Amino acid sequence: MKSILSAFAVVLVLSLSSCGGSSTKGSTNGADSTKGSSTASPAPAAAAPTMTVNEADWQLTDLSTIAPLIHISMKVPKGAKMEKNGNGGVDIRVSDFYMITVSALAVSSIKEAMDGDKSMTIGSKSYMNGKALTEEANGMVYTEQMNTEANGTTYQPEVHFAYYIGKPDGAFYSVLDARPMDNFSVAGSAYTADIANKIYAIVKGSAIENK
Repeated sequence: MKSILSAFAVVLVLSLSSCGGSSTKGSTNGADSTKGSSTASPAPAAAAPTMTVNEADWQLTDLSTIAPLIHISMKVPKGAKMEKNGNGGVDIRVSDFYMITVSALAVSSIKEAMDGDKSMTIGSKSYMNGKALTEEANGMVYTEQMNTEANGTTYQPEVHFAYYIGKPDGAFYSVLDARPMDNFSVAGSAYTADIANKIYAIVKGSAIENK
C-alpha cells in the first residue's frame, strides 16, 4: 500500500511539473508574439536646409582672378570657395546647397539674355506656376515649380534670381543662383524668397565691370 501511494505521488508531481512547463512556455510565446506585432514609427522627413545672408559678411572680389573671361567684380561671401567652371565662368559656393554662377554671354543685349533664361525657367514646359516676383531692366527674382511626375511624385515651389550686367559695345554677363551638382536633390523649399531677394540685392548693388 505504501509503495502504491509513493508511486501515485511521483506521477502527480510529474504531471504538475509538466503543466507548469507548458504554461511558462505559452506565456513566453505570447510575449514573443506581442513583441513581433509591434511596428516602428516612420522617421520624420528631414527639414530643408537654410542659411543666413548678411551683406557685412560679403566682400568685393575681382572674378577675373578666378576666370579670365569674367571681367567683373562683385561682392561674394568671405572665404567662399570659388572656381572656374567648364564654360569659362565662375562658380561661387555660398553654402552646401546654394551656388552662384557667373557666366560670359554670347548675346547682343540684356533683354536677349533675360528672355533666354525665362524660356528655360518660368516659360519652360518642365515647370508650372512660374512667374516673375520682381522684374527690372537688369534682372529678376522668380518662382517656379517642377511638374508633377506621372508616378505622382510632387515637387515644392522654389525662388531664384537672375542678374545681368554689360553694354552693347562690350561684353555681357549673367549672375544666376543654382543647385550644386553634388547636392542636387535638395528640397525646393530651401530656396526661399528671402534668400533670393537678399542675394539679388547684394549682387545688384555691387556688380561692376572691371576697367
